[in-house]
This record gives sequence, C-alpha cells and structure tokens, in this order.
Amino acid sequence: MRRVRAELGQLLRDARLRWIGAVLVVLLGVALAGAWRQAVRDAGDVRAIAQAERGRWLGQDAKNPHSADHYGLWVFKPSAPLAILDPGIEPYTGRMVRIEAHLFNDAVFRAVQDANPLARAGLGSVADIVQLIVPLAAILLGFSAFAADRERGTLRLALGNGAAPGRLFMARFGALLAALALLVGLPLLVLGGLAAVSLDAPGWEVWPRLVPWVAAQLTYAALFLVLAMTLSLTARTARSALAASLLAWVLVCVAAPRLATVAVDATTPALSYGETRARIEETFRGHRTAEANDDRAKAVLARYGVTDPDALPVDLRGLMMSENEQHNFAVFDAAFGAFFDSLLRQERAYAWAGLLSPRIALQALSAALAGTDFPQHVRFVWAAEHYRRGISRRMNQAIIDNPQGGERRYTADHDLWETVPPFDHGPMPLADAAWAVPLAILATWLAVLGGAAVLAVRRLTP
Repeated sequence: MRRVRAELGQLLRDARLRWIGAVLVVLLGVALAGAWRQAVRDAGDVRAIAQAERGRWLGQDAKNPHSADHYGLWVFKPSAPLAILDPGIEPYTGRMVRIEAHLFNDAVFRAVQDANPLARAGLGSVADIVQLIVPLAAILLGFSAFAADRERGTLRLALGNGAAPGRLFMARFGALLAALALLVGLPLLVLGGLAAVSLDAPGWEVWPRLVPWVAAQLTYAALFLVLAMTLSLTARTARSALAASLLAWVLVCVAAPRLATVAVDATTPALSYGETRARIEETFRGHRTAEANDDRAKAVLARYGVTDPDALPVDLRGLMMSENEQHNFAVFDAAFGAFFDSLLRQERAYAWAGLLSPRIALQALSAALAGTDFPQHVRFVWAAEHYRRGISRRMNQAIIDNPQGGERRYTADHDLWETVPPFDHGPMPLADAAWAVPLAILATWLAVLGGAAVLAVRRLTP
C-alpha cells in the first residue's frame, strides 16, 4: 500500500491526469446534462399524455362497444432511469403504441429522430463516452508506465535496487486504476445515484443495477489500462508503446464492432419486417372472405341448434368478432413471435461476438444492466398487445352478452369503459436480464490480458 500511495502521489502531480480529467468531466457533463433534461421532459410528457388518454377513454360517448374498441387509446413505455447513462436501444425503438381493434400496431416516437449532432457523431450518451473515450484515457495514462522509465534509465536503477517487477507493476497499476476510479467511477456512481432518487422508477431496481453497471465500466477501463501497461513492459520506447496501444484501441473499439455486425448479420439473419407483415396480411385475406364468414356463421347457428340469428341467446356478430379476434391473435403470435425471436437470436449472437472486442461485451452488459436492451423493448411490445387483447375481449364479450336484432340495439357507456384498467407495465427483473454471457466474456478478456501482463512482468528487462 505504501508503494501504491507513492505512485498515486506522483501521478497526481502529472499534468496529463489533470488534462484527461478535465476532458472527461466536460464530455460526461455535456452528455449527462442533455440526457437528464430529455428524461425529465419525457417523463412529464408521458404522465400528462397518459392521464389525458385515460380521461379521453373514460369520457367517450355512449356507443357500441366495438366502436369503442376502434376508438382506442395510446399507451407508453416507461423509460429506464439509468437510460440517462446508457440509453441502449431506446432511441431507436418507439415508446408509444396505439391500442385499437384488430391491429398489432408498431411502437412509434423514436428519440433518434430528434438526435443532436453529438449523438449523431456517436458520443451522445455517457455510455458512448465510456466505451470510446475512457479507453483512450486509460491508454494515455498507462502507455509510459515502464517504457518511459526504460528510456530514462530509471527502470534499470529500480530493478538494480531490488524492486520486484511484480510488485512494481501492481503498485503502478493500483495507482492508475485508483485515478480512473476517481475520474470515471465516482462521477458515474454519483450521477446514477442522483437519477435513482430524482426520477420516478417503481420496479426498476435502480441501485442493484447501478452498482454493477459502474463496476462493469471500471472493469472495461481496467482492461485497456492493463493492455497499455503490458505493451509498455515490452516496448523499447514510450512512443512505440503509445503507437501499439492506439492501434489496439482502433482494432477492438472501432474496427471489430463493425466487422462483428457484418458477420452476425450474415450468419444469423433476422426475418424481414416487411415480409412478416405481408405474411400476416396474406393469412388474414383468406380468413376474411364472404364465403368464410358465411361458413363460420352457419357453424355458430348449428352449434346452438337454431337457424335464425335472432333465436340465439347470444349476439351472433359479437361472437363471430370474438372468434375472428382469436384467429388474429394466433396469427400475430406466430408471425411476430418468430420475428422477435430472430432479432433476439441476433442479439445473443452479437453478445458472443464480444469475444472479438471487449467493447461489444460491454455494450451488451451495460444495456442489460441499465434496462435499455432489446429484450426490455420486446417485453413492452407484448405487454401493449396483451392489453389491447384484453380490451377487445371485454368489448366483444359485452356485445355477446347483449344480443341485437330487429329493434334491439345495444350501446355501452362509462360503466363499461371503466372496467378497462389503466395500462401498467413493469420492467423485466434484473435476474431475468441477459447479462450473464457478456459478463463472462468481459471477465475472460480481463483474465487473458492479466495473464499476458504476468508473462510480460516475468520477462521484464531494463
């Protein structure tokens, strides 16, 4: 510990640390300020619009329940509070869904449509900065750890005075990691904690998510610190150590994620959304023909042993609509279930591509811990669809229970509208999130680089 404190004291006097710290603070502050302002504004808009939609639904005039089903309403996906740190896929997926009869509508209102220039440049979030800029900071702090001493001749002096190479490496690594924790880890923990206490987030398990999220970012920074220091152990000059470290950063942080995307798309292709919609419409087309409707009506009459619809104890139109909806539900389940499963397979394949780059592993782990990954969005989409089906069932059942015919007409009112509960969507629990694979891969990267550092330390020469 004494050596670590000595190394840390010397590091704190280094101008590089002050400059790197200032740049990181500015970048993180700008990214967080924008995300915080947007999160507060969006939360207020969602609350106001959700209340207005609820009031609009309850305040509609008396009408046939099927007309009320078409009247519809909007439901909203609650944003994860840690989205201010890592928005994940949230900017690219919709946050609101139109609920209405017969239709499995897409989620709309994508934040990326209003992205600012910083976001379009790939540095719009705190997570982007951690994934791209923090590795550079770790490299700039660690590349000269031994190479500069070798150039000055002080490394030979230190080893000649009996300094153990392993202890010397661990002391410098500990000091540099402590500096990164102060520059990166502490601000992230404080900022995330402010989000936890200021943003309304029932059910999001904010603290159990935040602490491992910050730990994952520090682990990622430590990877590049170990990499730079290992190259510093073997390079003859500080300049060559810096060049090798920067080349490694380009390969694993810039090139590898793009190559992995192409490879995953080629080996694990997702189903086409357009083709999925086309197959659904083709299936519906054969079910909606006049002949098919007549056959279903005759089957209902035969089931009840009557020939006249007015003799039925239930409403024929309501019963046929209900059965038609059940058919549609099965079609949606099969088609969209396959579509989302193909996208989830791609997500899992991309997480395994983290073996090519720790940045890929961190992206998957970070989004899963923050609650902004694709499985969270799929959960919302299906929750909105199940809510839509619940409304359709209530409206159709009201029609079924009130037969119409001749002079009989049925209209429902506020009493029926009020039986529809407000939309209440809960997030996927952290225990069910897809964090195990990327966490294991990130740990593997740390073990491999740590092993390389051990070998380099054993072979250390002045």
